[in-house]
Amino acid sequence: METLKDRIAIVTGASSGIGEATARRFAQEGATVVALARREERLMHLSEECPSVEPFPCDVSDHAGLERCVQQTIERHSKIDILVNNAGFSYYERCEESTLEHWRETMAVNLEAMYVLARLIVTHMITRRYGRIVNVSSIQSLAADATVGAYAATKGGINAWSRCLAVDLAEHNILVNVVAPGCVHTEMSFVNGADETQSEHFQEWYVRQRKIPLARPGSAEEVANAILFLSGDQCTYITGQVLVVDGGLTITF
Repeated sequence: METLKDRIAIVTGASSGIGEATARRFAQEGATVVALARREERLMHLSEECPSVEPFPCDVSDHAGLERCVQQTIERHSKIDILVNNAGFSYYERCEESTLEHWRETMAVNLEAMYVLARLIVTHMITRRYGRIVNVSSIQSLAADATVGAYAATKGGINAWSRCLAVDLAEHNILVNVVAPGCVHTEMSFVNGADETQSEHFQEWYVRQRKIPLARPGSAEEVANAILFLSGDQCTYITGQVLVVDGGLTITF
């Protein structure tokens, strides 16, 4: 059964990791997916493998590009049913090493772009009295790390803004939720060229001592499955919630 048959979705950060896995999963479930990301070559490869994925190369901090994406999608398909705001990145630095430029860049990509794209899309969802918005946050919004202050601030902002948006749009049958991944093996697992999930510290603390009760990092596909649930018609009475997908990590703090 194709749970997203005939649905039109926009997924950001779709050239790798959780965004790519979500685009593939949506396509498997019958959706037409507008895959938005900077890396055009990867998007084209994704589209070749999944014909119902339409590539749209764009940096999410390019607001004019986001507007073109929405306009093009409406012109082609007359509607947008689902928005998955996934694009994000992080600098790894302590406060005294950080800069205002890095802070503002992180805010622009991780938080401001979500607002801009949602603002462009909700008008179309309100007209049709249907919509699903899933914003990707992080457990860094719930637990602290010394080197990702700006990133964590954006993720906390995503949680708070999503709750407000859920209340704002509920009367229009638009559901807004958040998925907050934990340690997931993606490109962001690599810090300074090394895969953190394969480090001795990670293996000892998170795996052998089961700081993550499931004793492993998650996969992008596992997060995509959670996003799929919150994006489909099977989700009818859940809004304003943060669904943590972390193998149990946050319950051991």
